[in-house]
Amino acid sequence: MHEAYELVPILEKLPRQIDSIACYSDTLLIGTKEGHLLVYSVRSSSGRLDPPYEITLERSNKSFAKKSILQMEVVPEYHILVSIADDVVCVHDLTVFASITTLQKTRGASIFILDIRKETLLNGEVQYNLRMCVTVKRRLQLYQWKYRDFRELHADLSCPDIPKAIAWCGDSICVGFKKEYFLFKIESGASTELFSTGKQMEPVIIRLPDSRLALLRDESTIFINEEGKPTQKMALTWTAMPLAMVYSAPYLIGIMPTCVEVRTIEPRLLIQSTEVGKPKFICYSSGHQVIYIASLTHIWRLAATPVTNQIKQLLANKQFELALHMADMTEESFAERNVRKHNIRTLLAFDLFCQHRFEESLKVFNELGTDPSHVVGLYPNLLPDDFRNQLEYPDRLPELESADLEKGLLALIDYLIIKRREVLSDGNNEMVTTAIVEGNTVMRSRRQLSQIVDTTLLKCYVLTNDALVAPLLRLTDNNCHVRE
Repeated sequence: MHEAYELVPILEKLPRQIDSIACYSDTLLIGTKEGHLLVYSVRSSSGRLDPPYEITLERSNKSFAKKSILQMEVVPEYHILVSIADDVVCVHDLTVFASITTLQKTRGASIFILDIRKETLLNGEVQYNLRMCVTVKRRLQLYQWKYRDFRELHADLSCPDIPKAIAWCGDSICVGFKKEYFLFKIESGASTELFSTGKQMEPVIIRLPDSRLALLRDESTIFINEEGKPTQKMALTWTAMPLAMVYSAPYLIGIMPTCVEVRTIEPRLLIQSTEVGKPKFICYSSGHQVIYIASLTHIWRLAATPVTNQIKQLLANKQFELALHMADMTEESFAERNVRKHNIRTLLAFDLFCQHRFEESLKVFNELGTDPSHVVGLYPNLLPDDFRNQLEYPDRLPELESADLEKGLLALIDYLIIKRREVLSDGNNEMVTTAIVEGNTVMRSRRQLSQIVDTTLLKCYVLTNDALVAPLLRLTDNNCHVRE
C-alpha cells in the first residue's frame, strides 16, 4: 500500500444538511435538504501548506428550490447545472444560476445520468453531444440537449421495477434494480438480465473511460462491456460494501460507512484505506482530477499525491506495473517519460529474475536492449571474475543452484541465441546497449559482445547439454574465447 491521496477537510459542521454535491474546476456546489444552493471556490493556498486550500463562499442561493436538492451534475462544456430539485429535473446556467428550463414531464424523478460525447469535425471544430436518462417511477425517459433545452430523444422505456441506479453504456442503459441488473437497448427497448445485486440489494453502477461498466454486488465489483459480458475473470473485492464509487485513473475509489478505499482494477490491489466519519456522497471532476467526499455535515477533498512521489513509493514496494502506468501520467517531456519508463522496466526485469521467472525477465531485458554482458552477469561463474566484479545491480542477486540454475540457464540459452543473431547481423558497426545500473560500463564493440555471447553459450551447453558443444564450435563465425 502507498499514499495515493491525502484526505483534507474542506468544510466542517455545516448548519444545513448536505443532500447532494457537484464540482468542476475549482468550484464546489452543495445542495441542501432545505433547497439551498451553496457555491464555494476551493483554491490551492499559494506558498502555504496549512491550510492547503483557500475556501470562499461565492454564492448562497436560498431560493434555488423549495425542497431538497436530490442530485446535481455540472456540464462545463455547455456551462449548465442539471439538478433534481422540487422532484423535477431543472437546468440552470453557471453564471448567475438563473433557470434555463424545467422538464415538467420528469416530475417525480429519482435519478438522472448524463452522457457527453466529444466529436472533432473535419474542419477541426470540436462539437459536444449531451444525452440524459431520467428515472420516473418505473420508466426511463431519454433526452438530448438542443437549442438550450432537453428534447425527447426516444420513447420512454418501461422497467419491471423502480430503478435505483443507472448508467449510459454506448447506445444502451444499464439499470440496477433492488434485486438485479438489466441492460436496456435504447432503439429496440429490449432488455437483458445480467445478474443479481446480491444479498444487500443495493446496486451501484459507474462507467469507466474504456466503455466498460463497474457494477457492485455486495462487497465485489464486476466489470462488463457494452454487451453486458464480463471483461475480467476475477471481481474486485472491497473490505465492506461501498456506498458509492468513482474512477480516477488508475484508481477505483469507494466510500464505505467508516472509510475510503483506493484500489486498482488490474492488478487488483488495495492501495490505500483512510478512515473518515460517515461518508455519504462522492463527486469527481474528470477534467481537473478533483474528488470531494461528503457526509451530512462535513466535506473533504481527496488531494492526489504528486505522481512522481507515488512512483517512488511504488518502486520501493516493487509495484512496477502500476509504476509504469503512473509514469504515463507525469507532466514530463516525451523523452524524459521514456527514460523513466525504461528505468522502471529494467527494475521490473531484475525483480522477475530474482523471482526465478527467467523467461519473462530475459524477454524484458531483450526488449530494452540491455547489454548482454550485464544479463550474463546475473548468473554465477559465467563471466571472468575481474569483469564481473565491476558490475553493479539494483539489489542482491539470487543464489541459483541445481534445478533453479538449470532452469535459468535454459532461458539464458534462448536469450543468447537471439542476441547472437543480432550481434552478427550488421558487420562491425557499434551496438547501442543500455546498462542495468547507470554507471556500469556498456560494450559497444560487436566483436567483444560476440565473444561474450558465444563463450557464455558454450559454457551453458557444457552445463546443460554437451551434445550441442561441437555444433557451436564447428560454426565458422563462432567467437568463443579459447583461454576462457
